[in-house]
Amino acid sequence: MFKVIVHKRALKYLNKLTSPKKTKIKELLTELIDNPIQHEDVKPMLGEWKGYYRIRMGNIRLIFWVDQDKKIIYVDHIGPRGDVYK
Repeated sequence: MFKVIVHKRALKYLNKLTSPKKTKIKELLTELIDNPIQHEDVKPMLGEWKGYYRIRMGNIRLIFWVDQDKKIIYVDHIGPRGDVYK
């Protein structure tokens, strides 16, 4: 079982969302706790984002990386598709 740590910039965006979207993201993170890389919607990222993973929820993206040794998921960015990769 993994622990989830959310970066403050991701929390800032999360707090701006409506309640139903917040709930869906929290449910998604709960699903990732058991096996973050094997989740069906998780895709590895390439280029400058190598080592990170992304998961899609409509037009919102969650960008995270996983420390397998410490069993921690670091959520680095949460945001709309057009902004999150900048």
